Amino acid sequence: MCPEKGLDTLVEAYLLLRQRGRVANLKLRVGGSCGPADEAFVNSLRERLQANGLLPDVEFHPNVDRAAKLGFLRSLSVFSVPARYGEAFGLYVLEAMAAGVPVVQPRVAAFPELIEATGGGVLCAADDPRALAEAIEELLLDQPRARALGEAGRRAVFERFSAEAMAQAIAQVYAEVAGKQPGGVA
Repeated sequence: MCPEKGLDTLVEAYLLLRQRGRVANLKLRVGGSCGPADEAFVNSLRERLQANGLLPDVEFHPNVDRAAKLGFLRSLSVFSVPARYGEAFGLYVLEAMAAGVPVVQPRVAAFPELIEATGGGVLCAADDPRALAEAIEELLLDQPRARALGEAGRRAVFERFSAEAMAQAIAQVYAEVAGKQPGGVA
């Protein structure tokens, strides 16, 4: 729950969605690590939500254990962490997909590659609350598409990103490298 992960962008997108009013009973659930250095930032977002009369419709779930994280992910209709920095992988995106939740991520860093590899979500402009709100709203208003993306992501994660699949891929790389080295086994 920090600026680098774009939580303020997500909150602004939520405010826009509520102003539009096209999605009935829209709630915001926020989860993630929240250390002492993040508390002032999170409190400023709570104040922003309170000033708009929306804090009662927002849940914060800081520092959850594995079981609570799984429950949290399964409770979502759409998942987004609009990170601002060059995220090298985004394990949390795969965790959401494994739970069958479609994702909306910025078109930066590793996210385009993850979306392409899994088919589990959509991309939007980075650091742009309006673009994020539009992408989230499209999925919330098109439940068949959201379900299809969630299922595609879930299937791809288990087929391509499970521990077994990644171990086999690494073993294949090692075998290829060993075969190309002098004295390697071909």
